[in-house]
Amino acid sequence: MNPAALIADDRESGLVASQSTEKARKVLPEELTQGFRRVGLQEGRALMLHASLHTLGSVEGGAAMVLHRLLGVIGKQGTLMMPTFTYVTTHGNYHENEKGDYTKPGCWCEGNENRHIPFISELQPDKRIGEIAHRLCSWPASRRSRHPSYSFVAVGRNSDECVREHPFMDPLLPVKKILRFDPYVLLIGVDLDCATAIHLAEERKTRWKMEKLRALTVTGEGQTWVEVLGIGCSKGFAKIRSYLPEHAQASIGSAHVELHSMKSLVDWAESLLSKDPMALACDDLACLGCRLAARPP
Repeated sequence: MNPAALIADDRESGLVASQSTEKARKVLPEELTQGFRRVGLQEGRALMLHASLHTLGSVEGGAAMVLHRLLGVIGKQGTLMMPTFTYVTTHGNYHENEKGDYTKPGCWCEGNENRHIPFISELQPDKRIGEIAHRLCSWPASRRSRHPSYSFVAVGRNSDECVREHPFMDPLLPVKKILRFDPYVLLIGVDLDCATAIHLAEERKTRWKMEKLRALTVTGEGQTWVEVLGIGCSKGFAKIRSYLPEHAQASIGSAHVELHSMKSLVDWAESLLSKDPMALACDDLACLGCRLAARPP
């Protein structure tokens, strides 16, 4: 999302979901494997994963075990990709305030750009992106793109092709690349407002919603501010659910798990936006990013 909607993206990347884990159910490794197979995952599958670890319950082995078992199901011929966005690098015209809305003028840094951190490959994804994405960044043979705001991490057969190039003004390029491999979107304990791929439909149909932002990165000349393109708010993406065809669903531990064809998600979103540019906008009147969707240039 864009720093106006950067937080909206928090949710789309598998951010912290709202399910309570007061008495977390214990989840054994074999339950993960069985659940992934039950939802329809097969060897060789390309996947975009959005997940909240704590919604599963108390997983024996934590985030690493989830990845180990998931990669075991899709195998060496499969590809797994996750968003690893870094909001602390990005300076926009507006950000959400502490109450979680977008009414606060100016960036969260309150005009003090020294509070921002430059992007480097080792920079931890925003904590709201989730523990599983963070763990994937250090997974053996994983590859992370070098976009200063909207990086992705991938592992598997086509990982290098998906994240090798990532221009600052093309934040969704890794999504476009993995789309070539007939990928699926796997949601673990999160809703469709986490599905980054739906932004691809917005790029095609409501591109004027994507605003220019600034991000701090490191070049041969030291720390440098660069121009990037923001991807906007995703809080309204769950509105697409009632239009989607049947899809695979299962429970793993305490989490609801869904598997969607990425192409189907993008196609349905494009169809809705062609008829109404506000079809997937959130209902927050203070969200300037979504209000822009109603005003084509």
